[in-house]
Amino acid sequence: MDKLEKARAEWRRFEREDQPAFQRWKAATLGPLMSRLREVEALVRQKEMLVQEVELEMYLSGSQSYRASYARVEKRRNAPAEEAGSRGKESPPPEESRADWSEEEEEELDQFTQELLFEEFLRTFLGMNPDRMSDRQYTKMFADFKANVLGRERPEPPPDERRRPEPDFAPEPPKPPADRVKELYRLLVRRLHPDMRAHNNAEVSAIWHDVQEAYSAGNVERLEMLLAFTDIQSNTTGEHTSLFQMQSVLAELRSAFTAVQRTLRSAKKDLAWNFARLSNRSKLEARLRQEMETTLMWHEDQLRQLEALIAQWAKPPQRRRAPKAKQADFSF
Repeated sequence: MDKLEKARAEWRRFEREDQPAFQRWKAATLGPLMSRLREVEALVRQKEMLVQEVELEMYLSGSQSYRASYARVEKRRNAPAEEAGSRGKESPPPEESRADWSEEEEEELDQFTQELLFEEFLRTFLGMNPDRMSDRQYTKMFADFKANVLGRERPEPPPDERRRPEPDFAPEPPKPPADRVKELYRLLVRRLHPDMRAHNNAEVSAIWHDVQEAYSAGNVERLEMLLAFTDIQSNTTGEHTSLFQMQSVLAELRSAFTAVQRTLRSAKKDLAWNFARLSNRSKLEARLRQEMETTLMWHEDQLRQLEALIAQWAKPPQRRRAPKAKQADFSF
């Protein structure tokens, strides 16, 4: 318990002192560099998404030209804004005819049109290729599309996918004696109830929640272990504390100590470890600045390459000049 409490104290110090102080210092010292790095990373992600969309369009359409695929992607991207503007200029249909208009539109959408809309939805919004989907996945997603997007009723699932009817009754596991559960619960409530204990710390609150869960589940062994744990904490162990309870408490403490040690090993690799106690921070600043500048240079180079590639796609095709006709030489 002493080792566990010491490890928890180290973690609380790192979480409450080192990390907040490190983040405040980093923002105050390297704020402009961090902002520039975030801006360039966002631009790189945006350009990469555009390049991936063009490559996907080229693959799905079977085109051999990146320039033509880029033009189609740009047209598709600008189409929603143009359609929204045109819809704003047009007057909406009157309220009386909206229901009839929607019914007529639904009747006009045959099965083939619905599948075309569904496949376009997969390619444009989900980035999926319907040709590579299995029949079962295609059927399920098409049914969801008709139900959620087109407003059609969901068809009945096939017999093999329907849920099997649950039995009228399920065999219940044997319950522990209710008297022992109530007895242990009363003892623990006297020790841990928020209105009856003097120290309202986080550890006691965690034990209190464990007691509530164990009582709701009727877990006698868990309640006995928690009772023995409170006995050890309050130095009231005696003949009433069994060896099984002591072994359960020891196993619980070892498990908790192992988990805290694993967390501390990961925290000690963080640059914020022991930052609140660090007096000279110049070396840390130089290291962080160098790492961030190197990352920024790499992202800027990547951004330039992407922009050059997209600019090459956006150029209009150059017209080839017709060869000049050769003049006949009549000189003798």
